[in-house]
Amino acid sequence: MSVRNFIERQPAFDLFRPFLPSDHSRQVTAEYYGRGAGRDMADPAKILDLGCGEGDSAEFFVKVCPNAAWFGVDIQDSPEVRARTRTNRALATFDGINLPFGNGVFDLIFTRQVFEHVRHPDRLLGGAARIIKPGGLFVGSVSYLEPYHSFSIFNFTPYGIMRVVQDAGLDLMELRPGVDGPTLIARQVFNRARLFEALFHRSPVNLCIAGAGRALRLRHEHMNFLKLQFAGQICFSARKPS
Repeated sequence: MSVRNFIERQPAFDLFRPFLPSDHSRQVTAEYYGRGAGRDMADPAKILDLGCGEGDSAEFFVKVCPNAAWFGVDIQDSPEVRARTRTNRALATFDGINLPFGNGVFDLIFTRQVFEHVRHPDRLLGGAARIIKPGGLFVGSVSYLEPYHSFSIFNFTPYGIMRVVQDAGLDLMELRPGVDGPTLIARQVFNRARLFEALFHRSPVNLCIAGAGRALRLRHEHMNFLKLQFAGQICFSARKPS
C-alpha cells in the first residue's frame, strides 16, 4: 500500500478532506487569511479584530486594505490589554460573550490566538456570526498542541474548529497548519525566547513533513493533513452564507 493510499484510508482524512487546501501546503499564520481577505474586499469595508489585545492588527490592515474601517474589541482586562499603549476610538470592550455591535455590520472578523482563552467559545462565536454581513468572512488561528499560555483554557482540534464554526451557522472553507506543536513546546521550555519567532513561518516538524512529502510525491492536501496532526496552531477561514 502506498503512503498516499494509507493516508486516504484514515477516517480523519475523509472528515477533513473538504477543508484541506490543494493549492499549497506551506505553514501559515492568521495574517495569511487576513491579507487575502482584506485585498479582496470592496471599499468601504469594515474589519473587526476580535480579541485585539494591544491592537497591533490596525497597522497590518492599513497596509492590506487602506480604505477599510478597522475596529478592535477585547475584554476589559488581560495581559495583552494591560500592555496596550494606543488610544483609539475604534477600540471597544465587552464581557467576553456579548459583542457590542449590531447585526451584519462587518465584512471581515479577524481573530488571532483568541478562542483558546474564551470561557464560552460557542456563545462568542454565535455572536461573531451575528455581526458578520451575509457573505462576510471569519478568519484567524487557534491553539491546538500549544502549551498553556496567558490564561488559556481550551485548545481546539481540527474537528473542534469544524464543529464550533458550523454550529454557529458559518461555512468552514479551509484549515491550514500553523507552527508545529513540538516547536511551541520547546519555546515554552525556553521561556518563550525571541529566537523562536522566526519558526512561526518555517518550523522543523513542518519542514520534515514537507521534505518527506516531496520525496513520496504526496499532494498538498495529504501534506496539509499530516501537518495538521502535529500543529501547535491551526489557521482557518469561514464564510457567512449569503
